[in-house]
Amino acid sequence: MGRWVEVKVTDMVKLENVEFRSGENTLLGRIYRPEGRTKKPAVAICHGYPGDTKNMDLAEELALNGIVTLVFFYQGAWGSGGKYSLTKLEVGARDAVAYLRTRPYIDTERVGLVSHSMGALPLTKTMSLDPTIKTGVLMSPASDTGAMGDKARVVETSKRLAEMAVGKLNGATQESLLKDLKDVAKETNPIELVPKIKVPLMVVVGSMDNVTPPDACRRLFDAAREPKRWVLIEGADHGYSEHRIPLIRAVLERLGETL
Repeated sequence: MGRWVEVKVTDMVKLENVEFRSGENTLLGRIYRPEGRTKKPAVAICHGYPGDTKNMDLAEELALNGIVTLVFFYQGAWGSGGKYSLTKLEVGARDAVAYLRTRPYIDTERVGLVSHSMGALPLTKTMSLDPTIKTGVLMSPASDTGAMGDKARVVETSKRLAEMAVGKLNGATQESLLKDLKDVAKETNPIELVPKIKVPLMVVVGSMDNVTPPDACRRLFDAAREPKRWVLIEGADHGYSEHRIPLIRAVLERLGETL
C-alpha cells in the first residue's frame, strides 16, 4: 500500500502522550512531532462530537511534514478530567494552544488550529479572541449553532447527543446538553464568530456530508474574511471515511502555505 500523500520526509516522528492543566481539570492528549533541533510550527486538533473521528492519521502526516500536532480531549471527554460541556470547549482549545507554546521545540509564532465538525465551536471562539493564532482549518464544520438551539428541535437534538455520549463523555446528560445547546446558540455560534477572525481560514467539506451539508458550510465560508479557501471533496461523507487521502492533502497544502 502506497503513502497517502506525496511528502518529503526529513525526520522521524515521535509520539508522546501528554497531560496539561485546563482550569481545575487535567486534559489528555497525544503529541506527534518530528525529530530535529529546529523549532517547528504546530497545530492543535479540536475534535468533534463525541470525538470518534480523532484524525490521528492526519496528525501523523502533518508531523512527517514538519508540523507538530496535538490531538487533545476536552474536559470530560475520553478520559480527561471534569464533566463535559459544550460551553467549555473553548477553554480546552485555549489551554491546548497555551500548552503547545510551552514546548521547547515549538515556534510560538507559528501555531494554528484545526477542527472537525463540532470542533468549529472552540476553533472560531478561540481564534476570535486570540489574534496570535496564525491560521485555521475547519473540516466539515458545525456552522450555525442557532439552528441547533431552535425550540422545535432542541429536545430531540439533546436526546440524540446524550445517546452518542454514552461511554465517551463524562457528565453529558440530556438535561445538561439541553441547557448547553441553548447557551451555545447564543454565545458560541461559528457563523457569528468567524467574521471576527482576521487570519487565513480554510473550510473543507464532503459533497455527501449529511451531518454538516455543503450548503451550510458554504454559508460559514461566505461569512469569513479573506484570505480564505473553500475545498469540496466529491463523494466524501462527514468523517471522510473513504476520502482520507484528499482530505489530508488539502489540509497539508493549506498549512504549508499559511503556517
